[in-house]
Amino acid sequence: RVALPIGAAKALTLSIGNAVYLHLGLGFIQMLKAFTPAIVLVVMCAFGVRRPTRSAIAFVFVIVAGTAMEVRGELKLSIIGVALMLTSEICEAVSLVLTQKLLQDCNLSVMEGMYLLSPPTVLSLGIISLWLEVPQMASSGDYVIIAQNPGDFLGASALGLVVNFTTMFLVQATSSLFAKILNTARCIGVVVIGVLFYGEVVGLLEGVGYAIALFGFAGYTFVQLFPEAGLRLEKAVDCCSGSSGASLDEQTGGKATMAAILKKPEADHGGKANQPSECFSTSEQRNAV
Repeated sequence: RVALPIGAAKALTLSIGNAVYLHLGLGFIQMLKAFTPAIVLVVMCAFGVRRPTRSAIAFVFVIVAGTAMEVRGELKLSIIGVALMLTSEICEAVSLVLTQKLLQDCNLSVMEGMYLLSPPTVLSLGIISLWLEVPQMASSGDYVIIAQNPGDFLGASALGLVVNFTTMFLVQATSSLFAKILNTARCIGVVVIGVLFYGEVVGLLEGVGYAIALFGFAGYTFVQLFPEAGLRLEKAVDCCSGSSGASLDEQTGGKATMAAILKKPEADHGGKANQPSECFSTSEQRNAV
């Protein structure tokens, strides 16, 4: 009931994440991964893992704004690639959050978690591969590439196994959020490598958007790791907004007081004007008597 959704989410993350490289450049893919904390936050709220603070939500909006600038500034934008990337990030966020609940709430070790999650992951990947890849490989003869480059495929498989174990240890010891923090740091290095060695072109608007997204990511990470600092930041913002509201009230009250002062002489003058008529009516009453 728990392992199968995690395995399916992991399989979709791997398969869809690899398909993204057919539509988008290496550097732009790493830039879009900075948007993952926003998706992780939404998924954590949906599964009741953690309730976000106001400061965390504010920095998530900064990440969203920076990511929107990245997408707008991309020179070779593919709608299919962006859609695949967002789907992969959603599946990864679901997988990380559910893995955190499984390891921390159920008090499972890393080996027990791998023992539970590996079969459904392999099953899901096998179904996807048999449905989408095996018929095409059989008809085109591309399966020969695996036989011609066994070292590359074995090395990639071994590194993938190490990444899975390392991620499980990290999620159990810390949280799914901290795992994404380290992943974003890795993505920055991959962006630099893509520009230096693979000829990736990063536009000005795209670079500015990535910098804004990284700033939001850094702020989000800071308020998650140091909640007390986040509360102090919220109080400082409340004080600033309260002082601006108080100054506005003072200005409004001052205008009302000035208007009352200006109206007061008119009232006094009107009262004095009414006095003779009162005196005249009094004298008339005496004469009548």
